[in-house]
Amino acid sequence: MPETTGDGANGWGRTLEAATEMTETLRADGWEVVTVRAAHVAPEPPSHGDSDRFGFVYVAQGEDADAFTAAVDRGEFDGYEVFNRRQGTDLYTLTRVTDADRRLAVLLVGAVDLSKADELVETARDRGEMYSHVQLLDGEHLGSFHHDDPAPFLPEEA
Repeated sequence: MPETTGDGANGWGRTLEAATEMTETLRADGWEVVTVRAAHVAPEPPSHGDSDRFGFVYVAQGEDADAFTAAVDRGEFDGYEVFNRRQGTDLYTLTRVTDADRRLAVLLVGAVDLSKADELVETARDRGEMYSHVQLLDGEHLGSFHHDDPAPFLPEEA
């Protein structure tokens, strides 16, 4: 899923298709795959909330929560790859986080409004790292992933 600057296609639909294809390919290769199709993704700067947590916050739907939590409890995720498609200020993103030893993958799928991400972009670039957090709508934290390079998450013009 290469990054684009708006090709007129439905970015969300194409992102979901890419996630489905990736899931099928990984499963055919013997991987267990858990997918979080976020109902909402918010760019969270450290000034938001009661902690200095920052990154993309994926709001998981109830049916994804149990499988995600079980995967996070079992896995030691040390690999990741980010696939983005940008249309205007919308960034459609698919992040694959992997535990190669256990052949376990988590796919985080969502859309971020980059017009609300300036402080997060500045923080991530300054600190040289990024996080992906997954929570429920009520704010219950389900798990987080650390990424040692923010560049794949943030288009240059963001």
